[in-house]
Amino acid sequence: MPQLAIDSTCLAQYDKLDRPTRERLAAVTRKFRELSLRALLAHPDLRIQALPAGQDPRIRTFRISDSWTGVMLAPESGETFLLVHLLPRESAEEWASDQRHDVNTVMGTLERRDATALEERSVAPGARPEADPALFSGVSDEALRQLGVDSEIIRFCRTLSTRDELADWGPAVPQDQYEVLIHLAEGMPVDQVMNEVVLPRRAAAGGRTVPPDDYDAAIRNTRHRVRLVKDDEEVDDVLGREFDAWRVFLHPTQRSLAYRPAFSGPAMVSGGPGTGKTVVALHRVKYLAENLPLGGKVLLTTFTNALVESIRRDLALLVGEELRADVDVITADKLALDVVRAQHPDVSMRRDADARGLFANVVGKQGLLWSADFVFQEYRHVVMAQGITTVEGYLDPDARRGRSTPLTVDQRREVWNAIATARAWLRRTKQLPTVELHAEAARILDERAERPYSNVVVDEGQDLHPAQWRTLRAAVSPGRNDMFIAGDNRQRIYDNTVSFKQLGIRIVGRSYPLRVNYRTTTEILTWADQIMRGQSVHELGTSAPEAPGSTRSLLRGNPPVLCGAADPAGELAALERQLRGWLADGVAPGDICVTTRTRKVLTEVVGFLRSRGLPVARFNPQHHTVDDSAGTVRVTTMHGVKGLEFRAIAVFGATAGALPLMEHVTGPELDENQHRSDLAAQRSLLYVACTRARESLYVSWHGEPSPFLPVG
Repeated sequence: MPQLAIDSTCLAQYDKLDRPTRERLAAVTRKFRELSLRALLAHPDLRIQALPAGQDPRIRTFRISDSWTGVMLAPESGETFLLVHLLPRESAEEWASDQRHDVNTVMGTLERRDATALEERSVAPGARPEADPALFSGVSDEALRQLGVDSEIIRFCRTLSTRDELADWGPAVPQDQYEVLIHLAEGMPVDQVMNEVVLPRRAAAGGRTVPPDDYDAAIRNTRHRVRLVKDDEEVDDVLGREFDAWRVFLHPTQRSLAYRPAFSGPAMVSGGPGTGKTVVALHRVKYLAENLPLGGKVLLTTFTNALVESIRRDLALLVGEELRADVDVITADKLALDVVRAQHPDVSMRRDADARGLFANVVGKQGLLWSADFVFQEYRHVVMAQGITTVEGYLDPDARRGRSTPLTVDQRREVWNAIATARAWLRRTKQLPTVELHAEAARILDERAERPYSNVVVDEGQDLHPAQWRTLRAAVSPGRNDMFIAGDNRQRIYDNTVSFKQLGIRIVGRSYPLRVNYRTTTEILTWADQIMRGQSVHELGTSAPEAPGSTRSLLRGNPPVLCGAADPAGELAALERQLRGWLADGVAPGDICVTTRTRKVLTEVVGFLRSRGLPVARFNPQHHTVDDSAGTVRVTTMHGVKGLEFRAIAVFGATAGALPLMEHVTGPELDENQHRSDLAAQRSLLYVACTRARESLYVSWHGEPSPFLPVG
């Protein structure tokens, strides 16, 4: 009997179908289980038709409804149909006529190309001016063939001069070959591309060469883009939930990291937004949970409660209930609070803002020359960051390395006395700020003969304070597979500078970059990267500069929509129009998020949108999960979307007065280095908010736009 497979291209289109059309699609595709191949092709209601002049004789169209047409790849041998696309009737035949599917015999996968566009490119005169150097001049045809690039694409490659030109043609080029080409274009050596891109796909195909006519095998090997529908599944159920499955799908190039039997010590994966860091971390947890020693436990930690709930939901897609019982998914702060309360039940956590007020009280009483902000930063960024416990440690000449405001020995003693007084008050109240709580938790854990976890996996590691890292380091004994870290310093939105070496987390030789973005479109990523222009980004936990230009997207879409308004009322009205446009285009309310810089503006936005009858809900990552109020448009601060993703994001209020928000930036007169660090964190905050969008990004402001925005 025929079997149906579904290409991931169908996911976004499925969201646009109304309920009757979805039911019709389910009824149509159900016949693939009920009829023989011959009866299926001859069925009058399906109207399965070959294209009169298409590039691929295997492509067929079939009727879903009066308005929608399905495009599928019909088998010449075997019995697997591939549902390729769902399109409005008027555009389906034209799109389908341009496409051709081929088996990549080197990688064993099925690929699609816009054959018409590539043909036109190959015959166009002057495709590359002779004066321009060829993009792939340093790579031979033979090397390209060994990497799975076929003759047609090799000819196409020789017409290209720039990486941007290659990116523009990305939608037309076969997907796996395109990934090979973008790595080569970034300067990656041929043997590295072979190891990181080609060989993992060959391994997924069983390590064998797939014949060019074995479409059944190629479809089964293309698990990163294609989903086989099981006999007991309905297509509407598969499409309705498949985004969840693809969200935790591990790309073949990442499998060797997630399922490596042993790292000799702490290991780290890094990469820009959408590169799959969290997915790799989740699969690493799965491997560790499946191989735990008797009585062992895995800690999976991330930054906020909202991220904890999101990760728990995703982990449930990978790991059964019995194994999940051996995995603690909590924030680092929750771990520290639990550890401390086990010995001191009356201790609670105090907000940093409250602790800052206590420091102001101490500074005022002692009549210091320095502001409370300066003393609090010395406490947070010097004393607590380095775990200093004595005045001698603070007087060490290297203790304040990186702080630009000089202090004499006597001045340091005065500052230390203020810090020690404030810390003593904090401990007497038994209400400890985060860093103080972690210092106590790390001390307690270090005194234990046995550590509570066999393995620790850290997601969103870039924003953890050194005190939080000490707790995590103390939660697991050093050794094989002890720590696995995922993070990206481009997305560091808090002012925490970390040296893994000083914290006893030695990752030298075990740091692995992820270079391909699988979530955000090229248009959004390219625009957002300009926000970080001129910024020096260091690898997480080190002082080593990160290699530039290391992340590329495989997806294409619309450019961000930028909207400047004359006044706040105009900006709110424009936001309403944008949200209604997304909803009219079939984007579900729960797939839309509006972000603001401050809670005050958030409240104004929520009130306005509710008054206009739009389904909105205020989202707080510390108290809500991403599933709360899923039928509404979420509105949250830019900090609130950290680590999350939405189909459409609206960044509201990106004005010069909000980004940077100078009340949260240290004055240069206090500390020039901290001033620069605070500005960089605010720039990263805007970058994080913009790169949460999968398909659509809208950015608005009134009056003068933020200087961080690439709008000039």
